[in-house]
Order: sequence, then structure tokens, then C-alpha cells
Amino acid sequence: MRPLHVIAIDDEPIAHDVLSFYSSQLKEIVLRRQFTSSDQARQYLMCHNVDLILLDIEMAEVNGLEFYRSLPIKPMVIFTTAYANYAVDGFNVAAMDYLLKPFSAERFEQAIAKAALHCKMTESNTDSCLYVRSDYQTKKIPFTDILFIEGLNNYVKIYTQSSDKPVLSMISMKEVTRQLPDQQFFRIHRSYIVSRKRVTAIGSRYLKLEDRQLPIGDTYRHNIHLWRKTS
Repeated sequence: MRPLHVIAIDDEPIAHDVLSFYSSQLKEIVLRRQFTSSDQARQYLMCHNVDLILLDIEMAEVNGLEFYRSLPIKPMVIFTTAYANYAVDGFNVAAMDYLLKPFSAERFEQAIAKAALHCKMTESNTDSCLYVRSDYQTKKIPFTDILFIEGLNNYVKIYTQSSDKPVLSMISMKEVTRQLPDQQFFRIHRSYIVSRKRVTAIGSRYLKLEDRQLPIGDTYRHNIHLWRKTS
């Protein structure tokens, strides 16, 4: 597996010295660029593929959490901050990890290992499972366990047969669709992807999924016709 392409955003030069030194000791990552300006970082992200952002939170010109939420395409993120009170917010945006300054090289290595493992599993997904970030962990959800997936702005809720509580993850519907096999899932609405085998009835505007009723969007109605032809 190739090294992760990483950038760091922090308005403190000493923080960049630490991140540069720690990163140089690890073969799993390449620290491509370091920024003290979020505007410059945003411009870089628009033109370059980045796997992981090392991101401070309380910076003079911007809050790191708000900066990350505003990105149209969200690489993995590890927050590096001197403030413990943002840990829950980091959890809510599915961060790989939350490093409280000053952190050790060993703690930094642990965080990078999480990101590398997540990237490896999602890129070589051949074991019939969906991999998503939730609760500061990479969760492995068998395709056969998924009932449907609901998109909510920058989040998705993954409803499964094995749990009454959906898995919440900050991932786009586009990325989820990329991981799911077409033979087992299809999209019926801008906000819903369903498991084909869980469908129990289809109406003109709604689809029944066991004990649930989900709307069929006009844009995705052709998916229903194709599914009927191949079922």
C-alpha cells in the first residue's frame, strides 16, 4: 500500500516542527505540505488529492472543526489541539483520532495507524462488507446485514438487521454507493439506498422494506423498473 498523502494545518510554527519530525519517522505517511493559513490549505485541497489532514481546532483565523465541515470533499482527519472540550465534536465528524497537545510520538503513530488501516480496508474491500468511521473506530458492516442507508446532509445512517440503533457516519452518499455492489443495493431516492433482498412491496411512490415505508424519488424511478426486470 502506498503512503498516505498528508497535509497539516496549524497556526503555530512549533506545532509544524513537531508534526514534521513525527511524520518523518513513519513510512505510512508522506507529509506533503504544511499550512498556517486555512485559505491556502483550501486552495491546495481543491487542486490536489489528500488522504489525511492533521488539523488544529482553535486557530486565529478559523475554527478547525468548521473548516473541516465546510469542505466539499472530506479527506480523513486527525485533530491536533490543546483543548480537550472539542472531543465530542471530533467524534461527531467521524475523525480518525483526537490528539491532545502535547502528544507523544507513540500516540501520533497510533493515530496514523488507525488512518492507514481504514484506508487499506476501504480500498481493498473484497470481503463483502462496508467500512465506515463511527465512534472513533472503523466499523465493518456485512452487506447482508444492511437494510437501508439514509443520507442526512454530510452524514449517513446505516440501518441493519442486527441492531435497532443505526450506525451514524460522516461519509457522503456518493462514497457509500462506491463501496456497495450494484447486485445487492440500489438507490430509490436522493436520501435512500436499499438492500434489494429486503424489499417486500413496491407502490407508485413508495417502497416497503419489511416494516418500513420509504419514498421513491422521481429521479431514481428508473432504478425500480430495472430492478423489476432483473428480479
